[in-house]
Amino acid sequence: MADETEKANLADRAGYKLWFKEHVRFSDVDHNNHVNHAVFLQYFETARVSITRNPALGMLSPDENFNVVRVECDYKAELRFPGDFEVGVRGLKYGRSSFRLGQAVFQGDRCSCTEEIVLVFMDRATRKSKPLSDKLIAWLKENGATAN
Repeated sequence: MADETEKANLADRAGYKLWFKEHVRFSDVDHNNHVNHAVFLQYFETARVSITRNPALGMLSPDENFNVVRVECDYKAELRFPGDFEVGVRGLKYGRSSFRLGQAVFQGDRCSCTEEIVLVFMDRATRKSKPLSDKLIAWLKENGATAN
């Protein structure tokens, strides 16, 4: 688990270089008239997958995959319909076969939610973990990650 200092930094907009634009859909809102807590996980997944699986980046070969093994979310402020927002994505740490990303939902400068997620780099055929590729490590470093 991350220490409190690092978690607090996830809510700092300046810590992100990668952004994904999104909007609140009417179906995202619950009876409390705000985005349901579970929907934030969908926002994070869409942003993360759109960025990390972008074919132009070439981070994954056809025989490689990432699997989610841990997710931690902190809700900071309500998000309401209608509204546009952005999801920031950044690297945090990496090891031999896994890495940790930080993500946050921002409406302007206001952070609504943060996520810390651990992913394992896998071989699609064997379904076993494998060492991170040099290309993935370079991308993680470029986007803020440091070695464990």
